[in-house]
Amino acid sequence: MRNRIDIDSKHSRAIVQEIGERLRAFLQEEPEAPESLRTQIDRLRELERSPSIVPDAGHWKRPRR
Repeated sequence: MRNRIDIDSKHSRAIVQEIGERLRAFLQEEPEAPESLRTQIDRLRELERSPSIVPDAGHWKRPRR
């Protein structure tokens, strides 16, 4: 490693914390999604809360004739 600099643990922790804070702030900034995409996401959320139309497993266990 070129130009090695020795940093004590107090300063090292402070640097790590600052980098973490800046990364959290950067990653929280999400661009606004287009209206059409937001509409589709909202529709998917609605469908997730809807009851399933798939029959339960008991329906498939009937003996065949």
